Amino acid sequence: MLQLPPRLAAVARHVPQGQTFADIGTDHAYLPAHLVAAGHVPRAVAGDILPGPLAAARNTVDAAGLADRIDLRLGPGLSVLAPGEAACVAVCGMGGPLIARILEEGPLAGVRRLVLQPMGGEAQLRRWLAANGWKLVAEEIVEDGGRLYPVLVAEPGEMALSRAEEEVGPLLLRQGGPLVRRHVAEKLALARRALEGAQRSDRPAARARAAELAGLVRLLAEAAERLGEAPGGGPPGASAETIGHV
Repeated sequence: MLQLPPRLAAVARHVPQGQTFADIGTDHAYLPAHLVAAGHVPRAVAGDILPGPLAAARNTVDAAGLADRIDLRLGPGLSVLAPGEAACVAVCGMGGPLIARILEEGPLAGVRRLVLQPMGGEAQLRRWLAANGWKLVAEEIVEDGGRLYPVLVAEPGEMALSRAEEEVGPLLLRQGGPLVRRHVAEKLALARRALEGAQRSDRPAARARAAELAGLVRLLAEAAERLGEAPGGGPPGASAETIGHV
């Protein structure tokens, strides 16, 4: 069976068993090939906007003998799906704003779970989910090749987020733990470097950006302090690396 790297294995853990599944921006189709070969999902759609990655996906699917159970489709975002075709959709390896735009353009009719793995821009993505009738049911930080990756799982529902929850994640803030503390520390260091750069300019746009970044630095510093003070890095009883359900 095709073995997944830790980042995609974390995504696979949140795909419900037995449901129709679609991987948008599939690249090599490792995720749908693994899930179908394992019998976790009966069929899958693997979509990509570029012919090159889709050709790589075809090689993976053919080599695994799964061509009769994985449909490969060329096209942008969710447009490769018919309404109601997939109950669970994964979008991985893109920036949070791009993932939000793909979800905005839809269609999302019939989708009951989103498994998202943004490469930065998680706050914008969480903000979009909250504003468009989606509730986070699980969040996870996974380490792969020395780098940390967030995984967000959402289902239809209502949620309201504070600014700290938009930036760090409401469930990750409750969960705590070493990977979450490291994730927040890395975000804080990045924000401080950006602030130092913005403060070197006297242009109005730079001053406005510096004020925005100063607020972000304060917010992340408070989150880091909160996570560091909690027993075990999180609230009592929250020892698992992931909060939520699959």
